[in-house]
Amino acid sequence: MKLKHLWGYLVLLIIGFSLAGCQPEQPLNQKVTNTDTSWYLYQNQAVGPGNLLRLNFYNNETVSVKKISWFNHHSGSNILNADFGNPHYRLNRDGKEITINTTPPRMVLALKKSYQQTLHGYTLKGYLVIYQGETWKLGRITHINHKKARAYQKKRPAHSAIKVASSDKLGPSLMKHVVNPAKAKAEKTVQLAGRSVAGNYNYRALQGNSRVYGHLEIGADGVFTNTLYIHAAQSKANPKVDNPLIMQQQTSSGYLFSLYGKLYLRPLNLLTVKYFTQGQNLDNPAIKAINLATNTAKYGNNIDQSRWRLEWGQKDLLLYTQDLQNFPGADEGTEPTIHLHLTEQTKPQLTQQYQQIYQHYRDLQSQPVASNADLRQYVGAVAAKNQSRVAGIGVNMSGKFSINQPAASYAGVDRKGQKQPLMQYLTLIEPAILQEKKDAHTVSTPAGEFLIFGVLNNKLYLLEQPDADSQTVSWAPFHDFPLQLPAAKITWNK
Repeated sequence: MKLKHLWGYLVLLIIGFSLAGCQPEQPLNQKVTNTDTSWYLYQNQAVGPGNLLRLNFYNNETVSVKKISWFNHHSGSNILNADFGNPHYRLNRDGKEITINTTPPRMVLALKKSYQQTLHGYTLKGYLVIYQGETWKLGRITHINHKKARAYQKKRPAHSAIKVASSDKLGPSLMKHVVNPAKAKAEKTVQLAGRSVAGNYNYRALQGNSRVYGHLEIGADGVFTNTLYIHAAQSKANPKVDNPLIMQQQTSSGYLFSLYGKLYLRPLNLLTVKYFTQGQNLDNPAIKAINLATNTAKYGNNIDQSRWRLEWGQKDLLLYTQDLQNFPGADEGTEPTIHLHLTEQTKPQLTQQYQQIYQHYRDLQSQPVASNADLRQYVGAVAAKNQSRVAGIGVNMSGKFSINQPAASYAGVDRKGQKQPLMQYLTLIEPAILQEKKDAHTVSTPAGEFLIFGVLNNKLYLLEQPDADSQTVSWAPFHDFPLQLPAAKITWNK
């Protein structure tokens, strides 16, 4: 009888272990919110205002969010909701996101892989997260080296600005690396089959699915400047309609030399300028990157180009290169290559082009938004750098948009019912597709749901619609989000 009872206990024990083993693993976001300890959200070295936040999650689905100066610090400034209280949080069904309804913009934390780190005497363990389009860390303190922590607090700077990764420091001095083709010790010539090729030429070509428009200037001394404007890829829906967006500009300079009875272009400098194309303002395009590549005996050959060759055709000067494909035009005959057409048009030399481009870049950095089109471009540039998000808000820059709406059509009121000042600039942009429901940041318009961004006094705003069944809207400012375009990456021989 005792043996029978023993077997019964064993069976129950096995069933208990089996049931325990079958319990589903707790989702990542619940592992964070179901704790009663502080979590620290930080990036880089957790230095500077806004780079270190302390989060405490409560059972009533609210969370305390506080900007602090160092780990385990209790005083700081709270980030509240629109009612000036602790914001509520929501967990995504996939278990990988936490949305905190602070005053705009909301905080959206996308949990990734786990991590452990020791920083300033504190050992933290938690998760890497995507926040505002960048990788941050969300961790709990597991150990404190009090000696190192006190030493850090003593030497910590009392006031330090948010560190912005700057990559444009080379801008003012980039042109000192340019090689002067006129001083190159080489045989230069403009004679081809007994005829001079000196002059200015326009041409067009293809590069993959992009249209290319070029200008080649050949001086009487055999020095050339070749400028290419590479447009964004053609639309599959309208392949015959030119895509006006400028993706890249390439300007090379060098000299011509004769070989096998033909003329070849020997580049010594290649200036490449890349532009943001999402939401691009054609009249004022934002620059993403600039690189100068040079071919010199000291620094080697850094220009990655195929050979460019000139030959006389039946009636035109012809250009041969594997870098470009033929884009035939009218009255160019049957010669399947790029035709150069003489023109009175001229272009500045490479160094002059750069000075104009760099000044344009500086002007945009100091005033990124001076029109509705600029505002759309600003949103597109920020989104391009932050996984299609602006302060955590997903945007669809390939979708519907508007830059023609008058500011008076989107007048807002504050929480007290008072009229808010009209925005100086406005743009309507389609939101990104969300996993669960319509984006809470969108506003209902006759044309559909849109994110409506505004700028007033060099500050970015988002139009909020508190009630979906009401026409009442309110402009909410973005906090700790400067109205500044991403810094361009300016490099030499990269």
